[in-house]
Amino acid sequence: MSTADLFKPLSNTILPPGVERRSGSIGAALSGSKKLESMSFADLLSKESAGQLSTGRPVSIHPGCDVQLSEDQMHRLGVAMDRAEASGAQRALVMIDGMAVKVDVGVRQVVGKVDLQATPVLGEIDAVVQADSAGAQV
Repeated sequence: MSTADLFKPLSNTILPPGVERRSGSIGAALSGSKKLESMSFADLLSKESAGQLSTGRPVSIHPGCDVQLSEDQMHRLGVAMDRAEASGAQRALVMIDGMAVKVDVGVRQVVGKVDLQATPVLGEIDAVVQADSAGAQV
């Protein structure tokens, strides 16, 4: 019996307002070719520790922000946000390519760029995450 079969009875429940039913395989969250459902807990733990698991959920930039990121940076930022979310963070400071950006983890959005030299105290941050460097395999 697969993981999807275990949760199938729950798929007919009524969802609260604002929550949409998602289709697709849970295995799409894995950045490799091996399906998530077929992996052991030890394999999953090893991949998570190596930063090789990703939700693949998109990241956006708030329209009022003065932040430009490449497609590669957006992908790496998404992986960093996955790690922040897994640790329970709501607002994080992500260090990426020498830049510090403040993100709202819940809505997966960059909300501002932070100049650490000019900011003596930075509040409303519950995690600091280093994004993988450019060219790193994720």
